[in-house]
Amino acid sequence: MKKTMIRIALAAAALAGGMCRANWREDMWTRPVALREGVSVKALALEKPRLMKAYIARVDLSTPGIGFTATDRAENWGETMPDYTNRTVLIDTKRETTAAFMARRRAHGLDVELAVNTAPWGPWVPPFTHTYGSFRGWNVSGGVELSHGKNPKKGAFIVVRKDGRVDATPRVPVAETNSVAIAMCGFGMIMTNGVPTFAVAHPRPAQLAPRTALGVTADRKTLVVLVVDGRQPGYSLGADIEDLYNILRKEGVTDAVNMDGGGSSSLVVYDRAAGRPLMINHQPRGTERKNALNFGIFFAPDLQK
Repeated sequence: MKKTMIRIALAAAALAGGMCRANWREDMWTRPVALREGVSVKALALEKPRLMKAYIARVDLSTPGIGFTATDRAENWGETMPDYTNRTVLIDTKRETTAAFMARRRAHGLDVELAVNTAPWGPWVPPFTHTYGSFRGWNVSGGVELSHGKNPKKGAFIVVRKDGRVDATPRVPVAETNSVAIAMCGFGMIMTNGVPTFAVAHPRPAQLAPRTALGVTADRKTLVVLVVDGRQPGYSLGADIEDLYNILRKEGVTDAVNMDGGGSSSLVVYDRAAGRPLMINHQPRGTERKNALNFGIFFAPDLQK
């Protein structure tokens, strides 16, 4: 009995230590690696339907002390974008890399363990260096609207309620908008209630590309984050929307949203051994793009059991 208890204790310590191990990046290709209690990451090396590298994070939404954060309004929110003159575009947020978003949140006292890019944004025209981002859909951060979107709120959203509930939904009734802490609008629903909806949400054939998707399981107890590398011959060719559906369904997801992809796709974890944010997927050109809306998962130590 004593030896059994020791083995259990050692296993628990290994799980809790997760990202402290020097070889965790190799481990994640063979099994899920714990960032900490309630959050794990794993990597998939697929050969069918094509060469593809995918990264999956699973978040247990019942974990004590778990919290969510997203990019806030820019200080000059609502003003005209100064470095884009083709037409009038209003400022919603200031662009930053997902890693910089995590570092900034951690510097302000939020123990962010995982961060990912989310909503598509613009303008996306040469020279692609605009300081700010603007959204078309409905997006909310900290209970404050970043962009108004349609009324009623229709499209494809990852929603975090003020009571902590997380959902992936094509519609948020106007009467419920005040209960939303974070809302992130994607390109379209991948599936609803387990039924694929991407043919409706994406009527044109989707090109192979790096992808980001977020979804929830049927019981709404687990959030799943999926990022797929692409545009890298010999390493990872990318995914279409059906690929996202197939991977997410194997993870038990029933409702999911296709988020901004391409060079924006960024899955960042806090590497405790290195003491810094680390993007675990690989951008086609080896650079990290400044995105307009990032989403992070953090923990409040005083709330944990």
